[in-house]
Amino acid sequence: MSQPINMIRTNQELLQLIEQLPGMQQHTVKPGQKLFRQDEKARHLYVIKQGIVKCYITEENTKDYILEFFGEGEVMGELELLTGSPILSTVEAVTELVVYKADSAHFLQLLETNATLNKLILKELATRVSQLAIRVSYQQLYPIEYTLLKLLSLFSYQELPLSKKDLADYLAITVRSLNRTLKQLREKNFIPGDGLDIHLSKTELDKLLKRFDDE
Repeated sequence: MSQPINMIRTNQELLQLIEQLPGMQQHTVKPGQKLFRQDEKARHLYVIKQGIVKCYITEENTKDYILEFFGEGEVMGELELLTGSPILSTVEAVTELVVYKADSAHFLQLLETNATLNKLILKELATRVSQLAIRVSYQQLYPIEYTLLKLLSLFSYQELPLSKKDLADYLAITVRSLNRTLKQLREKNFIPGDGLDIHLSKTELDKLLKRFDDE
């Protein structure tokens, strides 16, 4: 089996450092609130202390494509603050958040004076490139039913409130295609007849995916 994709990214090492740095302000963000909007100018850096966000790009045809789900310790806005480029994707709270916040000048000053932070930010950027490559190859190698089955298990296990639109946007398919795929999985008794909740251990999921391979 290929290297697994991480559905919700976290970075405890960075979070532990951020909690020790001076001048980091804490803020609470409600579900549905946007920290960044695509194509606008970034003015702050955010690091998640608690909660989950989704990062998505809106195409010219208004279709959304979810790039990542970020959890504890993930940083947002660092690339745009470093390059001065417009914000790549909208960042929206999925659950209630507690975030650390720093303005552009403070973040850049910390990078110049704190070698550990500098190293962790570089490591984070490199990891995102690597994970994106893994995800793209994974979705090309495996059929949509296989990837959806894995997603449903992982998201249900983490009790993340997701809509069908979120799932479709993450898989880069339409809701209609998602419904058709769900119907096929239900007909094969891979998932329950109603709802999207399937709580499986890693062992149970591996067995189910192997059964899918054998079909």
